[in-house]
Amino acid sequence: MNEVPWVGGKRRYRIAVIGDVILDEYLDGQVNRISPEAPVPVHLVKSTVHGAGGAANVARNIKLAGGEVYLLSVLGDDDAAKQLKSLLAKDGISTKHMVTVDDRPTIRKTRITSNSHQMVRIDWERVHPISADAQEKLLANLRALEFDALLVSDYAKGTMTHNLLSNALELAVERNVPSTVDPKGRDFSKYLRATLVKPNRKEAIGALGLDPTGDYTGEELGRRLQRAFGIKNVLVTLGPKGMALVPASEAEPTIVLPSVPREVYDVSGAGDAVISMMTLGLACKAPMADAMHIANTAGALVVEKWGTQPVRLSELEAALRERPEPGRFTYTTRGKIIDRETLRIILKEPEARDRKVVFTNGVFDLMHAGHVTYLEEARSRGDVLVVGVNTDESVRKLKGPQRPFVDLGNRQRMLAALGCVDYVVPFSEETPFELIKALVPDVLIKGGDYSAGATTDDKTYIVGSDVVRAAGGKVETVDLVPGLSTTALAEKIRKG
Repeated sequence: MNEVPWVGGKRRYRIAVIGDVILDEYLDGQVNRISPEAPVPVHLVKSTVHGAGGAANVARNIKLAGGEVYLLSVLGDDDAAKQLKSLLAKDGISTKHMVTVDDRPTIRKTRITSNSHQMVRIDWERVHPISADAQEKLLANLRALEFDALLVSDYAKGTMTHNLLSNALELAVERNVPSTVDPKGRDFSKYLRATLVKPNRKEAIGALGLDPTGDYTGEELGRRLQRAFGIKNVLVTLGPKGMALVPASEAEPTIVLPSVPREVYDVSGAGDAVISMMTLGLACKAPMADAMHIANTAGALVVEKWGTQPVRLSELEAALRERPEPGRFTYTTRGKIIDRETLRIILKEPEARDRKVVFTNGVFDLMHAGHVTYLEEARSRGDVLVVGVNTDESVRKLKGPQRPFVDLGNRQRMLAALGCVDYVVPFSEETPFELIKALVPDVLIKGGDYSAGATTDDKTYIVGSDVVRAAGGKVETVDLVPGLSTTALAEKIRKG
């Protein structure tokens, strides 16, 4: 499979998402000392990043993966609600179907992080069922919509009361459209009318009251859930062990997919991506196995990202092209290799806006330890390292017809495999000027054989430095490792 089945038609498939929305907040910084007031670490905040979580992140996944979305939830009358609405508006997601209430704040989760690793989380919420009036308003808003599928994002914060959930699922049945649920709690019988329920392993074990240390297969958990609660299709996500789709009929075989090999950076939002892609697949009537394959791929893309972030259609399509069939995907660096325009959009996202972007570029032919040392030092100057790489044609123009020794695809894969590199983007021009102008990084890095203060007439001038400085950024150099270069390595091979 190399196509996303819900795109390319006459219109976008419409998904109604109802559930708990959350404002995710990240306070990233450093801990360098202990407080003199008490024996606790002092966290010096360097950046604040906001993101859309819960049902709001589900809505972003659907919208950015090529669907249309209607988001229904409750918000408090507070600054967090304004922030969340602003984030959603940037993606073209309407908040007019949401209801403002005065008996609870907008849910906010503040994560204190150091070097992108969580230290502590602070939750701002008041968990209780929403009022009967709020339920009626949400149900009326849902009934007024035309949609191809219903998605319930239940975070057990009070939005999805038994009454509202029952009426919403019943409406989907009446209209003969599929409904999916990302569940919470122990009583899964409330999801009886749903087409598909997607618990993770922990949620399934909790609902069944099983020993969490037990060795249960996804099929076993799914069948037990069906028998205990009368629910239909069950998709159990198993983390590093993949996922299992247990059909409603025991006569149909369970579909088990292994996890996609990946570098796990942050598991936040993976479940949102999985349920979003499954729902889009059901909305366009794709085979459930195909929807599951796409969902599995989407979940793998998300865990390679920092914070709660959605999957974009371009990266999903690229990953599916590289992994045409379930179980045959071994390339773990796909999320890092990216085109110029997609990267430009990503760097403007709320999740990335307050993070210092470092850019460097080069040919990176015959990778060696000098390259690694240089890139590690470049990454230490900021939060995100973008590496621009000359295409094969531009390398030939710069270094002659015998170069590069290694083609662009393999050079990119080598770079993307480095933990210090966040994105790899090719450029076909002889210089990276147009790429730098498109991205406008916070820090521009070159090797010590260049000069940060050189003018355009000087051979050591750093291309793009004027663009970066004009935007308030910095231009810096990194010392090269003596005696290590592609030219010297190639000459040694020739002599050998």
